Amino acid sequence: MRPSRIPALRRRLSRFVMQVSDGPAAMQQNGAGIETTAFGWIEMKYKDILVYLDDGASNDERVKTALALAQAHGARLTGVVVNATPPVNVLMRLGISGSNDLVEKAQAAAEKTAAEFEAIVGQAGVENRTRIVEAKEGRVPQKVAHLARGFDLSIMRQANPDRSNADLVLEVSEEVLFSSGRPVLFMPYIGAHRIPCRRAMLAWDASPAATRALHDAMPMMEDMDEVVILVIDDDKQEWIGGVRPGEEISEHLSAHGIDNRVQRVVSGSATTSTIILNELSDLGVDLLIMGGYGTPKLREVVLGGVTRTLMNTMTVPVFMSH
Repeated sequence: MRPSRIPALRRRLSRFVMQVSDGPAAMQQNGAGIETTAFGWIEMKYKDILVYLDDGASNDERVKTALALAQAHGARLTGVVVNATPPVNVLMRLGISGSNDLVEKAQAAAEKTAAEFEAIVGQAGVENRTRIVEAKEGRVPQKVAHLARGFDLSIMRQANPDRSNADLVLEVSEEVLFSSGRPVLFMPYIGAHRIPCRRAMLAWDASPAATRALHDAMPMMEDMDEVVILVIDDDKQEWIGGVRPGEEISEHLSAHGIDNRVQRVVSGSATTSTIILNELSDLGVDLLIMGGYGTPKLREVVLGGVTRTLMNTMTVPVFMSH
């Protein structure tokens, strides 16, 4: 057994002992997906997960990830399929022949994707359902974001620049991040090299967005072998109460039984996004947790930095909150 797995296994064993020591009555669950024991131990869970479905090559990996999370958390899994074919009258005005057939084929393809998802997830014994979002192409992002507001977590995909639907996928992903008010797990189109993730890196700058991401990701971090807290240029950050930046968050994670350590980096001439990508590779991390910065209205102006760069170049799944 790898030594890195021992702390996480010890935590799970201690939780099991605490549960069985007082019988089933020791475990209670409330509507927020938080399980408690008579000993006061608290474990947060994702109980309702949304996953974006399409016919891309990365869809199978995304469904596997969603299924693994649903099984780990005892969650219901909902697949959302987008049918953004332009209305028949628009196609006719553009002189596109066979427009009725095109719309029918798009609808059939969406239903096929939904049915395949239900079969796979149902075979695994996980409660599931599907939603097909039909709208004019420009309205799809808003509709998916609205739907995502009713879930604990949304699993979206990174846009593949080689696909014709790259712009739509990017718009949907960004709208869900910035307008749903819920956390998003972005899956790279190259796939995830290890599911479930065992080692995460938290990009920590003490901002409200990073703080939101930290707490939204807590259910995922609780079962990980290690969380690395990345602090860049801590000499330029304020020490509160004589505590060095990153230490307070490290103690907070430890209070939740999460093994962690602080990684401090001096940026020099490197950009923040370059540092994050380098650390992901050097540390062998398989999940990045960070705040999502920007606003839907000012996306092109504000989203030009770290968030946009990492959404375009992600090498591992990225968990974001805004």
